Amino acid sequence: MKPRPALIADLIYEQLPIDSKPIKLTSSIEKIIANNFVELDSVEKSCEWEAPVKSRLLNYIKRSEEKGVQPQIAFNSSSEYMIQGACFVEGSDSKEVAEQKKRRLLWRDYYEALRELSPHQFELLCRNVLEILGVRNARVTKRTKDEGIDFYGKLSVADLIKPSSAFRFKPFESFLEIWLVGQAKHYGAVKVATPDLRELVGSVNLAVARAFADMNPNKYADLQIRVADPVFMLFFTTGQISIDGWQLITKSGIVAMDGEMLAAFLADHNVAIVERNGLKQFSKSAFLDWLRESSKTVPFEL
Repeated sequence: MKPRPALIADLIYEQLPIDSKPIKLTSSIEKIIANNFVELDSVEKSCEWEAPVKSRLLNYIKRSEEKGVQPQIAFNSSSEYMIQGACFVEGSDSKEVAEQKKRRLLWRDYYEALRELSPHQFELLCRNVLEILGVRNARVTKRTKDEGIDFYGKLSVADLIKPSSAFRFKPFESFLEIWLVGQAKHYGAVKVATPDLRELVGSVNLAVARAFADMNPNKYADLQIRVADPVFMLFFTTGQISIDGWQLITKSGIVAMDGEMLAAFLADHNVAIVERNGLKQFSKSAFLDWLRESSKTVPFEL
């Protein structure tokens, strides 16, 4: 590998711990060069390459935030020349921000647990994500002849804002409903590509038209998406999404989460968190119990 600013930035982004304390960017560059490119003068290059390395790191952070992905690093709020782990708790952080950063530190535990799930367990998890978002009676489909749809439900704005009414008739907000329809792809090393995403779009559009390959006339009887109903197409995977896949997601309006994003989402919502010795930790057994309880009560649609 030929040493250059872009490569140095990549190595810093990959190697800096997510809870790392603030360190001068030049010091971090020096360390990377000294450990990997002994033929270079690390002090001289750290000064020469500081600006391009900083620019690339800022671009990484921006792109991650635009996609909703947890950045690995951040620049210290008090100094633009200091970098730190994205979950390092600063003294100026509010209590809420500090707590969220502490939860996000556990994302790798969630990520490993996600990858160990069976495909069916992962579908149950996706259904549970809908319930976290406020969907009532979210459903998962049967594992065969699912018509390209793995989970779905309807979200009411009234449930989110909880309007009060002294009258018996339904408040206006209750008519504002959004369909959430998605696919769950349990992948390991394989990256999600555009064909998977096109399959989701096609499946949802066919569901709107009630055009199913199954001969059952009552197929998805409660999935009655009207022409003017708003629909969010969701794509969740335990793996990664290719660059082309992200481009299609951005341009098409599909709402997606890869394995890392799902892990961060679950951490943010305190799923399977237990307290041990005064510390909040992720519990794999509590996580599996959470899914196991869903399997007992979750509505299945034929």
